[in-house]
Amino acid sequence: MGEITWGCDMFGNPLLETVLTQHQERAVQAVDRYWHQLAAGRGVAKRSAIDPSVIQDALEYAFVGERLSEGHARVRVAGGALIAVADMEVAGMPLAVMIAPKDRAKFTDRVAHVFDDPAIVTLGLTGDVKFGQPPLSAQLRLYPLTDDQGRVTRMMGTFVTVGRIGSSPRRFTIEDAQTEPVRETAPQASRPGISRGHLRLVVSNA
Repeated sequence: MGEITWGCDMFGNPLLETVLTQHQERAVQAVDRYWHQLAAGRGVAKRSAIDPSVIQDALEYAFVGERLSEGHARVRVAGGALIAVADMEVAGMPLAVMIAPKDRAKFTDRVAHVFDDPAIVTLGLTGDVKFGQPPLSAQLRLYPLTDDQGRVTRMMGTFVTVGRIGSSPRRFTIEDAQTEPVRETAPQASRPGISRGHLRLVVSNA
C-alpha cells in the first residue's frame, strides 16, 4: 500500500483541479477522435494502425489490451493513470484487476460486448471508500480493435479519475454503463467529457 501523489491527487487546489480536469478531457477527446479516424470506412480500427506519437499528450490516460477469453482482457501497454490506481505495473495483468470482486461479472459482460458486437463501452466507476481511500470517481472507455487477421481481439481504452487516489491499490464498482455498437461506417467522432465529482459521457451527433 502506498500514498500516491499523482494526477487527481492534486485536487483541492482550485487552479490545479481545473487544469487537470481540462487536460484529462482533452486526452479522452483526442483518443476518441483518433479511434474514429482509424475506423472510418472500416467500422473497427486496426491495432497495427495505431501510432502512439499521434496521441502523445494523451498516452498517460490510454492503454491497449488483448482478449484472453470470453469477457476477459489483458493489459498490454498502459499509461500512468492505470498504474497509479493499481500501485503496480499493470502490463500483463487482467483489466478486471481494477474492479471490485462483486462487480467483476458485470464487468466481464461489458468487455464481451467490446469484442463480440463489437461496440464502444463506457463505464462510470466509483472507488471503494474506506480509511485512507477518499471518494474517487473514474471513467473507463473501451474501443474494439482488429488484429492482423481482421478479428476483433484487441482493444484501446482511456481511464481518467476525479478525486484523491489516497492509499492504493484502489478498486472500483460500476455505477453506470453505456454500450455503443460500432456501425459499418464509423460515426462522427463523439466528444466525451468529464466533470468534477462525477464523470459523464457527452456524445454529440450534431
